Amino acid sequence: LGTNHAPSTNELAELKSLLIVPKHELSRLDSEIARLQGIMDGLSSSRAQIKQYIDAHQSLMSPVRQIPPETLSEIFVWCLPSVDSDTYSVRSLDEAPLILTTICRDWRRIAIQTPLLWPSLHIYHPSNITDAAFARRTKGINLWLERTASLPISISL
Repeated sequence: LGTNHAPSTNELAELKSLLIVPKHELSRLDSEIARLQGIMDGLSSSRAQIKQYIDAHQSLMSPVRQIPPETLSEIFVWCLPSVDSDTYSVRSLDEAPLILTTICRDWRRIAIQTPLLWPSLHIYHPSNITDAAFARRTKGINLWLERTASLPISISL
């Protein structure tokens, strides 16, 4: 093995006979690995399903689910910029109040039904807006105004 010389015909025959058993063993091991990999894949799939089931049911016991809607509503109001600032709510899903409507159905319902979350609005009107985009903006502004109920609203342009 540690030499570079070409083996003779007899040496080649001897080498071939030496490799018969290891090649057979390698083939057997490859088959066993494939069989065990199939079992592992099945177990991994079963594990993922069970974990998903546990996670879904575990989330039902989350402490945040025990908070009354009125308290959540109050917490949501605290997410807004302070009333002392000149900050107007921007219609962005990355900021309150809109981000609160993206968490789950309950939070969406609570946020939409909390008029105090919608006290101000900044309306940006670009000059090159399409009719379709203008219609979407108009619909969004109308929804925002509906959510304030009868409360006063501050609007900036």
